[in-house]
Amino acid sequence: MCRPEAKFIQDIVKKAGEMLKRTILHVPSYLVGIDAQVKAINSWIQERLEEVNFAVIYGIAGVGKTTIAKTVFNLNFEQFDCWSFLKDARDTSKQYNGLVQLQTQLLSDMLKGGIQKINNVDEGIIQIKYATQFKKVLIVLDDVDDVDQLKSILEAGKLHNGSKIIITTRDCHLQSFHDQPCKEFRIMPLDDSESLQLFSWHAFRQSQPSEYYLQDSKNIVRYCGGLPLALEVIGFSLSGRTGDSWKRAIREPEALDAGKIHKILRVSYDSLQDDRDKNLFLDIACFFIGEDRTFVERIVESCDFYRNVGIQELIDKNLISIDKDNKLAMHQLFRKMGWEIVRQESPENHGERSRIWCHGDSFKILRKKTVRSLLFAFT
Repeated sequence: MCRPEAKFIQDIVKKAGEMLKRTILHVPSYLVGIDAQVKAINSWIQERLEEVNFAVIYGIAGVGKTTIAKTVFNLNFEQFDCWSFLKDARDTSKQYNGLVQLQTQLLSDMLKGGIQKINNVDEGIIQIKYATQFKKVLIVLDDVDDVDQLKSILEAGKLHNGSKIIITTRDCHLQSFHDQPCKEFRIMPLDDSESLQLFSWHAFRQSQPSEYYLQDSKNIVRYCGGLPLALEVIGFSLSGRTGDSWKRAIREPEALDAGKIHKILRVSYDSLQDDRDKNLFLDIACFFIGEDRTFVERIVESCDFYRNVGIQELIDKNLISIDKDNKLAMHQLFRKMGWEIVRQESPENHGERSRIWCHGDSFKILRKKTVRSLLFAFT
């Protein structure tokens, strides 16, 4: 009887070892304010429908879409025959043969590494079709900004029943590319309580600041506007610091992150394909926040250098929003990013910038007669 028991134990140890070797995606140590979203997406994954299901997780840059997708993936991948998390689809697709790289990674995950070389995208589509047609698969395509990234993966024909495809994107209209029903999950910024908690975990390694730092922490949290990216970066930069660092953080919170937040947020701006849409974003950031959408659209339609669909394009890209009173709104960090883009046109000379939106700067420029002849307005 000893031998079968020993063999049984060995089998258990072997199985446990195999499970431990399975890839688990890294997620941040401190997860705050994502329980409701994760629960909703888990519920969707558990639905036993006969057709393939697609879901889009969308929201502004830095709001936590990838973190939520990773968390959901970690909780559910073992329920599927095969799984693949294709991270940074936007960056990868811009590299040489980038779409083929995405297809290669997907096939490697589906076939546990046993694939042949893919020579082009069309060949990859066919290989994906054969690799997935009899398997229930979980695929996450992370940070999508172009329909070609989706088509290179999802135009492989009908996948097996029970398969789930998740897309994370800043662009909320991408879900319409496919003819199958698509579940949408919009990720919103954290509320004040969640924001303070997340900031505190990164700054103090505890759920709430001490009384001494409470008000300063609330001021910084207000600046971050519920954006997890900003809360984590600034909180981490202040960890272990005292005195002057906190005073500077309150005066200039943007100076603490060495431009990291600005760089990540700017990706959404840079993804605009038309320069007229970029100009419209900067004008809204500088002049039109809080103005009625209809009023701004009349101005846009009267200017030859704008597109009539520009405002809707910015909405689709989650760069601006429309509030309940039909007023234009923008996350304050995106607005500050727009100001910084304009400031960098001429860091030292206000008069050489394309837009002037502060009264003080306007009066200084008029007194010095240094204004350029491109665009000048008062607010």
